[in-house]
This record gives sequence, structure tokens and C-alpha cells, in this order.
Amino acid sequence: MVFAVQCPNPKCRKFMLVEERDRNKTIACLLCKYPIKVGSDQVSKKPEVKEQSQPPKNQKT
Repeated sequence: MVFAVQCPNPKCRKFMLVEERDRNKTIACLLCKYPIKVGSDQVSKKPEVKEQSQPPKNQKT
């Protein structure tokens, strides 16, 4: 499963996706290389993308 974490560095704050296997480990931010402790309280589940219903196309009659 994939989770989103945010870099705690106030100058960066980049969001990254991390794997379940990275839980309770320290990883480096992809942008600024700041160490991020990935814990259960800092990890949020990636929001599922819901399909948006498209309005009906105008039909000529």
C-alpha cells in the first residue's frame, strides 16, 4: 500500500509517496534530503481518486 508523507522542513514541505515497508523508518526527502521519520502518526492514506460523472453531451434531435 502507498502512503503520502510531507517533509517537515518548513522551507520544503514536499509531499511524497512511500511504501508500507518504509513505515517506522527514516527516509530522505526527495527534494531537500531532510530526514523524515515515517511513523504511523505521520502517515496518511493516499486519497482514492473518485471518478467524476461527466455531464451528458448535447444531443442533436
